[in-house]
Amino acid sequence: MKKTILALTTMALLSSAAMAQSVPGDKLDYYNPQRAAHQLGANVVDYSGDKQPQLAGYLATLHRLTPEPIVIEIAQNAVNNNRAIAPKYAELMEQQAQIKGVPVHELYAAIAQADWNINKPFIAADDDLALLQSAAESMNGCTTLAFADSGIVGQNNDMNIDNLMAAETTVIKTDDRIFIATDGGHFQGMGKHVGAVLNFMGEPSAPSATADTPNVVTPDAVFAAITSSKSVEEAYSKLKGYTTPVAINFTVADDSGDHGAIEMTTQGTRLVRGESGIGHANHTREMRTAFLADKTLLEANQVFADTFAREDSANNFINFAKERDVAGMQYILEQKPINITKYDSDFVTVESMVFDTKAGCAYVSGDNPKFGQYTQVCFE
Repeated sequence: MKKTILALTTMALLSSAAMAQSVPGDKLDYYNPQRAAHQLGANVVDYSGDKQPQLAGYLATLHRLTPEPIVIEIAQNAVNNNRAIAPKYAELMEQQAQIKGVPVHELYAAIAQADWNINKPFIAADDDLALLQSAAESMNGCTTLAFADSGIVGQNNDMNIDNLMAAETTVIKTDDRIFIATDGGHFQGMGKHVGAVLNFMGEPSAPSATADTPNVVTPDAVFAAITSSKSVEEAYSKLKGYTTPVAINFTVADDSGDHGAIEMTTQGTRLVRGESGIGHANHTREMRTAFLADKTLLEANQVFADTFAREDSANNFINFAKERDVAGMQYILEQKPINITKYDSDFVTVESMVFDTKAGCAYVSGDNPKFGQYTQVCFE
């Protein structure tokens, strides 16, 4: 017995020492990764109390990408559409544009550029499996999940690990929204009734928009439209006539217990629900069927960043989970293959978030939650 206790103590000490020595970027054990956290929880900036001008000023200071000419052209088509689906948010963006002294469509283009960058390697890959695998490893894939009836929706945000080191995770709180601030825009978040997260799909699932696409909206405006809605159905009714520049899915849940995946593509926008909830990854069902027509699941997952493995695992958890609360969702987000740690590529989970619309609380990690912790932010 004493030898067993001594062995366990020694193992624990060795494990702690290994974790202390490991930092983000190091290659880790697949099933038992350990390292120090880069960011413990998320930063919270509170603009409650009707402080939209101050919020605009803060967002105007955030780093933005430089958009390509084609993205700028597409974003010009989005200005009026964004105003139609999310008028209060459009006003916030117009205030930022005035502060920065640029046309507002350039700010929308800067936000849309990130997804455009992810999509370009897929276009170049065509049918080349090596290029396709390289493209898959560079995309901001993510796995999103929503429990039916619970009002809870969550996501692992998967990106190149350099993105973890480049910026801290910041949560913005206002009177009626809690959201992640990215590129000066509104991203994953929740309103008083509806929460929303996203996962990229891109060219493998549907063609991208062009400068001639009239019904385009940018993803930040989509988030604002969803989180300002009173229900999943209302959000979908706002969005069903529009497309994002590249194919994106928004997984949603509301405080009445409704849920779904709003897939926005140039081929049409639809709302998909599951019986117990829904798990979603980087593809439509049509893309999955086509991709698996001549490949096994193992072959496909080795090429395509585990997109099918993550979807199937997410839906297995969704269908059989007994604990359908925040802790249950957080547990799922830490499990392989849904959670991605540094093992064979730099494509990893850099942060996670859970939105509980019934309780009015958001939980956001500043790093992979395997290594850090969640920060709770509530309306009340």
